[in-house]
Amino acid sequence: MLSAVMVVEGVLRSPDGEGHFDIGWGLYQALARNSRLYLLSHAWTEQDSALWLAKRSLTGHLGYLHQPEPGPAGRLDVLDRVRSWRIGLVLEPDPSCAAAELAAGWNTALITHAAYTQPRWRPDYTGGPRPWDQLADAIEHQAALRMTDARTQEQP
Repeated sequence: MLSAVMVVEGVLRSPDGEGHFDIGWGLYQALARNSRLYLLSHAWTEQDSALWLAKRSLTGHLGYLHQPEPGPAGRLDVLDRVRSWRIGLVLEPDPSCAAAELAAGWNTALITHAAYTQPRWRPDYTGGPRPWDQLADAIEHQAALRMTDARTQEQP
């Protein structure tokens, strides 16, 4: 039976609040029924996470892992501590952590949302705010693409 680790922030729960992602909810339900699922959180303590999960009747996981140190090094440290569980899959929302996990030999599924959960996780993120002209150009470019998209012109 597969053992999996799901990072709570960014896969199951929004990192900026208490809302959940529907895709993460579905993944949780499927993995909790068909695998040994462990949850990993770097933002909340086990007690805070337990309360959030209980309110939503998410009780099918086998364990909880807390990551006290942020970033890829902290994530690898937590995963290394559970190596004996033969974790077969890590569900990861952070590309830098996913890259480190793959390099360390973990099977990793990078979960991204169309509306990226944090700007710094976007592939085109440059590390600072974009100048206004670039932002205006990007908006105009997207509007032009929408206007020329054949899918939006089709009649039902």
